[in-house]
Amino acid sequence: MTQPITADIARRALRIIYGNGSIDAVDLSILAGMDQRELSTRFRARALELHPDRASVLGREPDELNSAFRRLHSAYRVLGAVVDNPALKASLAARARPGGQSPPDGRFWTPATDSRAGGPTGSGFAADAEERRYYAGRVPESELRFAQFLYYNRVIDWKTMIEAVTWQYRVRPKVGEIGRSYRFLDFSSIGAVLRESPRGELFGTTALKMGLLDRRQLSVMLGKQYLLNYPIGRYFVEHGILSKPEVEHLLNENRRHNRAYRAAPGVPSG
Repeated sequence: MTQPITADIARRALRIIYGNGSIDAVDLSILAGMDQRELSTRFRARALELHPDRASVLGREPDELNSAFRRLHSAYRVLGAVVDNPALKASLAARARPGGQSPPDGRFWTPATDSRAGGPTGSGFAADAEERRYYAGRVPESELRFAQFLYYNRVIDWKTMIEAVTWQYRVRPKVGEIGRSYRFLDFSSIGAVLRESPRGELFGTTALKMGLLDRRQLSVMLGKQYLLNYPIGRYFVEHGILSKPEVEHLLNENRRHNRAYRAAPGVPSG
Protein backbone atom coordinates (compact mmCIF):
# COMPACT_ATOMS: atom_id res chain seq x y z
CA MET A 1 0.00 0.00 0.00
CA THR A 2 1.34 3.43 -0.90
CA GLN A 3 0.34 6.75 0.53
CA PRO A 4 0.35 10.29 -0.94
CA ILE A 5 2.69 12.79 0.64
CA THR A 6 0.52 14.96 2.86
CA ALA A 7 1.46 17.58 5.43
CA ASP A 8 1.47 14.99 8.23
CA ILE A 9 3.79 12.66 6.31
CA ALA A 10 6.13 15.56 5.49
CA ARG A 11 6.17 16.62 9.16
CA ARG A 12 6.94 13.03 10.21
CA ALA A 13 9.81 12.85 7.73
CA LEU A 14 11.18 16.20 8.90
CA ARG A 15 10.97 15.09 12.52
CA ILE A 16 13.01 11.97 11.67
CA ILE A 17 15.61 13.86 9.63
CA TYR A 18 15.98 16.72 12.15
CA GLY A 19 15.53 14.57 15.25
CA ASN A 20 12.79 16.68 16.79
CA GLY A 21 10.71 15.00 19.47
CA SER A 22 7.27 16.09 18.27
CA ILE A 23 5.79 15.91 14.78
CA ASP A 24 3.75 19.06 15.41
CA ALA A 25 6.84 20.97 16.52
CA VAL A 26 8.27 20.82 12.99
CA ASP A 27 7.44 23.87 10.92
CA LEU A 28 6.75 22.92 7.31
CA SER A 29 8.18 26.27 6.22
CA ILE A 30 11.58 24.53 6.56
CA LEU A 31 10.80 22.92 3.21
CA ALA A 32 10.81 26.25 1.38
CA GLY A 33 14.57 26.63 1.75
CA MET A 34 15.51 22.95 1.57
CA ASP A 35 17.56 21.63 -1.34
CA GLN A 36 19.27 18.30 -1.98
CA ARG A 37 22.53 19.50 -0.40
CA GLU A 38 20.81 20.52 2.84
CA LEU A 39 18.81 17.30 2.89
CA SER A 40 21.90 15.15 2.31
CA THR A 41 23.79 16.98 5.08
CA ARG A 42 20.95 16.38 7.54
CA PHE A 43 20.64 12.76 6.43
CA ARG A 44 24.34 12.04 6.95
CA ALA A 45 24.31 13.64 10.41
CA ARG A 46 21.32 11.58 11.53
CA ALA A 47 22.74 8.41 9.94
CA LEU A 48 25.80 8.75 12.17
CA GLU A 49 23.55 9.14 15.21
CA LEU A 50 21.35 6.16 14.36
CA HIS A 51 23.77 3.67 12.82
CA PRO A 52 23.25 0.23 14.42
CA ASP A 53 27.01 -0.21 14.87
CA ARG A 54 26.85 2.50 17.54
CA ALA A 55 24.28 0.66 19.67
CA SER A 56 26.74 -0.11 22.48
CA VAL A 57 28.04 3.47 22.52
CA LEU A 58 24.52 4.90 22.66
CA GLY A 59 23.28 2.33 25.14
CA ARG A 60 20.47 1.24 22.81
CA GLU A 61 19.41 -2.11 21.37
CA PRO A 62 20.71 -2.94 17.85
CA ASP A 63 17.19 -3.94 16.71
CA GLU A 64 15.86 -0.56 17.83
CA LEU A 65 18.54 1.26 15.83
CA ASN A 66 17.94 -1.03 12.83
CA SER A 67 14.31 0.11 12.75
CA ALA A 68 15.26 3.74 13.28
CA PHE A 69 17.83 3.53 10.49
CA ARG A 70 15.26 2.14 8.06
CA ARG A 71 12.79 4.87 9.01
CA LEU A 72 15.52 7.44 8.38
CA HIS A 73 16.04 6.13 4.83
CA SER A 74 12.29 6.24 4.18
CA ALA A 75 12.12 9.83 5.46
CA TYR A 76 15.02 10.75 3.20
CA ARG A 77 13.19 9.29 0.19
CA VAL A 78 10.00 11.20 1.02
CA LEU A 79 11.79 14.53 1.46
CA GLY A 80 13.90 13.88 -1.65
CA ALA A 81 10.67 13.56 -3.64
CA VAL A 82 9.40 16.81 -2.10
CA VAL A 83 12.60 18.69 -2.90
CA ASP A 84 12.53 17.41 -6.51
CA ASN A 85 8.93 18.63 -6.98
CA PRO A 86 8.80 22.47 -6.71
CA ALA A 87 4.99 22.59 -6.77
CA LEU A 88 4.73 20.01 -4.00
CA LYS A 89 7.40 21.74 -1.94
CA ALA A 90 5.67 25.13 -2.24
CA SER A 91 2.27 23.70 -1.41
CA LEU A 92 3.50 21.88 1.69
CA ALA A 93 5.51 24.88 2.87
CA ALA A 94 2.35 27.00 2.50
CA ARG A 95 0.62 24.74 5.04
CA ALA A 96 2.85 26.27 7.71
CA ARG A 97 1.27 29.69 7.13
CA PRO A 98 -2.18 30.67 8.45
CA GLY A 99 -4.86 29.75 5.94
CA GLY A 100 -2.48 27.59 3.91
CA GLN A 101 -4.37 24.86 2.06
CA SER A 102 -3.51 21.74 0.12
CA PRO A 103 -5.55 20.50 -2.82
CA PRO A 104 -8.81 18.87 -1.60
CA ASP A 105 -7.60 15.28 -1.80
CA GLY A 106 -4.11 16.07 -0.48
CA ARG A 107 -2.61 14.04 -3.34
CA PHE A 108 0.67 15.35 -4.70
CA TRP A 109 2.89 12.34 -5.26
CA THR A 110 2.60 8.66 -4.42
CA PRO A 111 5.98 7.11 -3.60
CA ALA A 112 6.79 3.92 -5.49
CA THR A 113 7.78 1.91 -2.45
CA ASP A 114 7.34 -1.56 -1.08
CA SER A 115 7.62 -3.14 2.31
CA ARG A 116 11.07 -4.57 1.63
CA ALA A 117 12.68 -1.18 2.10
CA GLY A 118 10.51 -0.10 5.01
CA GLY A 119 8.91 2.57 2.84
CA PRO A 120 5.89 4.76 3.59
CA THR A 121 2.89 2.57 4.27
CA GLY A 122 -0.45 2.90 5.97
CA SER A 123 1.26 2.78 9.36
CA GLY A 124 3.85 5.47 8.70
CA PHE A 125 7.40 4.44 7.88
CA ALA A 126 7.44 0.97 9.42
CA ALA A 127 6.95 -1.99 7.10
CA ASP A 128 3.82 -4.00 7.89
CA ALA A 129 4.52 -6.92 5.54
CA GLU A 130 6.96 -9.76 6.05
CA GLU A 131 10.10 -8.82 7.93
CA ARG A 132 13.15 -9.71 5.90
CA ARG A 133 16.53 -10.58 7.30
CA TYR A 134 18.84 -7.62 7.83
CA TYR A 135 22.53 -7.96 8.58
CA ALA A 136 23.37 -7.68 12.28
CA GLY A 137 27.18 -7.68 12.39
CA ARG A 138 29.95 -5.22 11.69
CA VAL A 139 30.60 -3.92 8.19
CA PRO A 140 33.46 -6.00 6.69
CA GLU A 141 36.78 -4.19 6.49
CA SER A 142 37.30 -5.07 2.83
CA GLU A 143 36.22 -3.87 -0.59
CA LEU A 144 32.53 -4.39 -1.28
CA ARG A 145 30.38 -4.35 -4.38
CA PHE A 146 27.50 -1.89 -4.23
CA ALA A 147 24.78 -4.42 -3.33
CA GLN A 148 27.03 -5.90 -0.63
CA PHE A 149 27.72 -2.43 0.74
CA LEU A 150 23.98 -1.74 0.99
CA TYR A 151 23.35 -5.07 2.71
CA TYR A 152 26.16 -4.76 5.24
CA ASN A 153 25.05 -1.21 6.04
CA ARG A 154 21.45 -2.43 6.59
CA VAL A 155 20.00 -0.35 3.78
CA ILE A 156 18.59 -3.51 2.18
CA ASP A 157 17.88 -7.01 3.45
CA TRP A 158 19.43 -10.28 2.29
CA LYS A 159 16.61 -11.22 -0.07
CA THR A 160 16.63 -7.81 -1.76
CA MET A 161 20.39 -8.09 -2.33
CA ILE A 162 19.97 -11.51 -3.96
CA GLU A 163 17.09 -10.23 -6.11
CA ALA A 164 19.18 -7.26 -7.26
CA VAL A 165 22.21 -9.40 -8.16
CA THR A 166 19.95 -11.90 -9.97
CA TRP A 167 18.36 -9.05 -11.92
CA GLN A 168 21.75 -7.69 -12.97
CA TYR A 169 22.87 -11.14 -14.08
CA ARG A 170 19.63 -11.68 -16.02
CA VAL A 171 19.68 -8.36 -17.90
CA ARG A 172 23.39 -8.20 -18.67
CA PRO A 173 24.40 -9.01 -22.28
CA LYS A 174 25.26 -12.68 -22.75
CA VAL A 175 28.90 -13.50 -23.52
CA GLY A 176 27.88 -15.80 -26.38
CA GLU A 177 25.84 -13.09 -28.08
CA ILE A 178 28.74 -10.65 -27.77
CA GLY A 179 31.03 -13.28 -29.31
CA ARG A 180 28.60 -13.66 -32.21
CA SER A 181 28.50 -9.89 -32.75
CA TYR A 182 32.31 -9.97 -33.10
CA ARG A 183 32.03 -13.05 -35.34
CA PHE A 184 34.18 -15.04 -32.93
CA LEU A 185 31.29 -17.51 -32.58
CA ASP A 186 28.24 -18.56 -34.57
CA PHE A 187 24.91 -20.09 -33.53
CA SER A 188 26.14 -23.66 -33.80
CA SER A 189 29.27 -23.05 -31.67
CA ILE A 190 27.23 -21.20 -29.02
CA GLY A 191 24.85 -24.16 -28.89
CA ALA A 192 27.76 -26.57 -28.59
CA VAL A 193 29.22 -24.63 -25.64
CA LEU A 194 25.85 -24.54 -23.87
CA ARG A 195 25.42 -28.30 -24.33
CA GLU A 196 28.95 -29.18 -23.17
CA SER A 197 29.29 -26.69 -20.31
CA PRO A 198 29.36 -28.48 -16.90
CA ARG A 199 26.95 -27.18 -14.31
CA GLY A 200 28.36 -24.02 -12.72
CA GLU A 201 31.14 -23.50 -15.29
CA LEU A 202 31.30 -20.16 -17.06
CA PHE A 203 30.49 -19.99 -20.76
CA GLY A 204 33.90 -18.52 -21.62
CA THR A 205 35.79 -21.18 -19.68
CA THR A 206 34.03 -23.96 -21.58
CA ALA A 207 34.59 -22.21 -24.92
CA LEU A 208 38.31 -21.94 -24.16
CA LYS A 209 38.52 -25.64 -23.26
CA MET A 210 36.74 -26.56 -26.49
CA GLY A 211 39.15 -24.44 -28.55
CA LEU A 212 36.35 -22.23 -29.88
CA LEU A 213 37.91 -19.07 -28.42
CA ASP A 214 41.40 -17.91 -27.55
CA ARG A 215 42.18 -15.83 -24.46
CA ARG A 216 42.43 -12.56 -26.39
CA GLN A 217 38.98 -13.04 -27.88
CA LEU A 218 37.48 -13.93 -24.50
CA SER A 219 39.10 -10.87 -22.93
CA VAL A 220 37.56 -8.65 -25.62
CA MET A 221 34.15 -10.22 -25.07
CA LEU A 222 34.26 -9.86 -21.28
CA GLY A 223 35.41 -6.25 -21.58
CA LYS A 224 32.47 -5.50 -23.86
CA GLN A 225 30.08 -7.22 -21.45
CA TYR A 226 31.37 -5.09 -18.58
CA LEU A 227 30.89 -1.89 -20.58
CA LEU A 228 27.32 -2.86 -21.53
CA ASN A 229 26.37 -4.10 -18.07
CA TYR A 230 23.47 -2.35 -16.32
CA PRO A 231 24.64 -0.72 -13.06
CA ILE A 232 22.95 -2.47 -10.16
CA GLY A 233 21.84 0.87 -8.73
CA ARG A 234 19.29 1.00 -11.53
CA TYR A 235 17.49 -1.97 -9.94
CA PHE A 236 16.93 -0.10 -6.68
CA VAL A 237 15.59 2.98 -8.47
CA GLU A 238 13.32 1.07 -10.87
CA HIS A 239 11.86 -0.98 -8.01
CA GLY A 240 11.23 2.05 -5.80
CA ILE A 241 13.69 0.93 -3.12
CA LEU A 242 15.99 3.95 -3.39
CA SER A 243 15.75 7.30 -5.14
CA LYS A 244 18.41 8.46 -7.62
CA PRO A 245 19.87 10.95 -5.09
CA GLU A 246 20.08 8.14 -2.52
CA VAL A 247 21.86 5.85 -4.98
CA GLU A 248 24.35 8.60 -5.86
CA HIS A 249 24.98 9.35 -2.19
CA LEU A 250 25.42 5.69 -1.29
CA LEU A 251 27.67 5.02 -4.30
CA ASN A 252 29.95 7.79 -3.04
CA GLU A 253 29.93 6.21 0.41
CA ASN A 254 30.70 2.82 -1.17
CA ARG A 255 33.65 4.31 -3.08
CA ARG A 256 34.92 5.98 0.10
CA HIS A 257 34.69 2.67 1.95
CA ASN A 258 36.52 0.80 -0.83
CA ARG A 259 39.31 3.38 -0.99
CA ALA A 260 39.93 2.81 2.71
CA TYR A 261 40.46 -0.93 2.20
CA ARG A 262 41.89 -1.11 -1.29
CA ALA A 263 45.18 -2.96 -1.34
CA ALA A 264 45.25 -3.51 -5.11
CA PRO A 265 43.19 -2.52 -8.16
CA GLY A 266 39.87 -3.70 -6.95
CA VAL A 267 36.22 -4.35 -7.17
CA PRO A 268 34.00 -2.10 -9.29
CA SER A 269 31.32 -0.49 -7.10
CA GLY A 270 28.41 -0.78 -9.54
